[in-house]
Amino acid sequence: MKEQESPIYILGDLFDYWFTGIEPVLADVLTALSSPRVFVIPGNRDFLLANSSAPGIRVLGEEEIVHAPSSRRVLLAHGHTLTEGDYKFKVLHALGWPVLRLLDRVLNGASKERIARLMVSSSAFVRAPRAAIDPSLASRRGVDTIICGHLHRAFLSERLIVLPPFFDTGQWLAWDERGYRIEPAV
Repeated sequence: MKEQESPIYILGDLFDYWFTGIEPVLADVLTALSSPRVFVIPGNRDFLLANSSAPGIRVLGEEEIVHAPSSRRVLLAHGHTLTEGDYKFKVLHALGWPVLRLLDRVLNGASKERIARLMVSSSAFVRAPRAAIDPSLASRRGVDTIICGHLHRAFLSERLIVLPPFFDTGQWLAWDERGYRIEPAV
C-alpha cells in the first residue's frame, strides 16, 4: 500500500468528551474522519462516538487486530481494556458506560454537557496512576505487537507500544517497512 493510501487509526480520546448533538460544532473534524482511510477506536473520552449519526465515520470495536508491514499481527486498542490495576475504571467501563450510552440517546444537550464536564473532572479520580499494561500480553493475545494509548506515558518495545500523549504536538506513530517511530510535526 502506498504511503498516501495507508490507513490512519485513531486510538481514542480524539475529543475531550464526545456526546451526540455536538456534531455541528465539529463539522470540519467529522468531515476529515469520514475519509475512507480513517478508522477510529473509541477511547474513554469518546466512546459515545458510536452513537453518532455523522455519515462515513468508521468506528471500530474497542480492540481490533490488523496486519501491519511485514505481515505482523497487531492489536490496536485505546488501552483501557488492557490495563492491570485499574479497578475503578474497569467498574466504570462495565457498569457506567452502558448507562451513559442510553442517556446519550435521550438527554438534551445541556444535560449531556454537564455529564461531560463531570466525567472529565472525575477522570483523575477514576484512573489509577499506577495502571500498567503487561508487555507479555501480546503473546497471550496471540499477536506480534499491541499498540495503544490510555496511560498517558510512552513505552516502546517490539511487543508493546504505549503511545505518549500527543495533545497539541502534531506527532504520530508511523510504522512501515523501516519499523516504528514517533514522527515529528511537519
